[in-house]
Amino acid sequence: MGDLSPAATPALHYQAPLTLRLSIRWARAIRWEFWPAWLFYIPVVVYILWLGLRFGKPTVFTAANPAFAAGGVVGESKTEALAPLQAQAPDTVARFETIAGRLAAGERIAQARRFVGDNTGYPVILKPDIGCRGRGVAVIRNDAQLCAYLQDAPGDVLVQRYIDGEEFGVFVYRQPGSGEAVIYSITHKCFPVLLGDGRHTLAELIAADARARLIAPLLWRRFAARLQDVPPPGERIALVEIGAHCRGSLFLDASHLATPALRATIERIFAAIPGFRFGRLDLRCPSAAALSAGEDLRVLEVNGVTAEAAHIYHPGTPLRVGYASIVRQWRIAFEIGAEQARHGAKLTGAFELLRLFREDLHRGKQWF
Repeated sequence: MGDLSPAATPALHYQAPLTLRLSIRWARAIRWEFWPAWLFYIPVVVYILWLGLRFGKPTVFTAANPAFAAGGVVGESKTEALAPLQAQAPDTVARFETIAGRLAAGERIAQARRFVGDNTGYPVILKPDIGCRGRGVAVIRNDAQLCAYLQDAPGDVLVQRYIDGEEFGVFVYRQPGSGEAVIYSITHKCFPVLLGDGRHTLAELIAADARARLIAPLLWRRFAARLQDVPPPGERIALVEIGAHCRGSLFLDASHLATPALRATIERIFAAIPGFRFGRLDLRCPSAAALSAGEDLRVLEVNGVTAEAAHIYHPGTPLRVGYASIVRQWRIAFEIGAEQARHGAKLTGAFELLRLFREDLHRGKQWF
């Protein structure tokens, strides 16, 4: 689901020149960060199957996060992950409420309006309680957008404070045995911006920008109603507002920002969410310096086992380096899962996982 803004709700179709489309396809094909997930993960799946044989329990990784259903592999609830944090360490989380899908549209809208009024007003974030890869996440800037979203949204929805600042994905885990908090990687999620020059159309600006042209098919759909507009000189056109790679965000490796101060804050977050031991914290804070100091950060989402240490998508990262990181990540997931299983954590069986993945595919088709 795209952003609920004029740039995201066009009914028009833009046909780029064939030479431009072919050039973009080639540029994406030679950059593995843009490969389809199923293609990239073929050798990873083989490695996971091998780990299953090695550990004697093919799905032991589902025990890595006893706090989440199936360890956060698929179908986990954002409410389930964030509610303990909001209760135990509210200064570290973007405040939210869950709006039940069973309510009538009018009741859902009324609850969301109360949340907006009780907090800082617009903008706010609306997103599905169960979702992944940015699916269904929208920045809501006014009452009309809020009503439109909640009239059509299926299932439970979170309304969450919009947090300004820089966005990061911090992949963390508890060291098997010692339980010590480890920062595996940090990803800086950057949102590409174009500057108008008063001479070129938005379509031409996209085609001329080295990064924007790589996500041009996405931008052509998102900005279809505005592609022939000529932005005035100095106008900033924000191409992306959601920190998801598939939604166009640029991911940069920021692992150098890890510090003892940040690790101490991560320890607080672990302590506030019993049973969370492996995954990625998506958060915002005022600056990179604030992140390193472990100060003023607000967690937006807590992701479980299948979350990626997204620093691998830093442009120019060699494919072998990306695979090495993913392989290590899954080995750690198995090790933590095995440890938790020995302490009585429940495993999710292969057939149950298959059912959950099928449910998630169906759920994804429901979102507009």
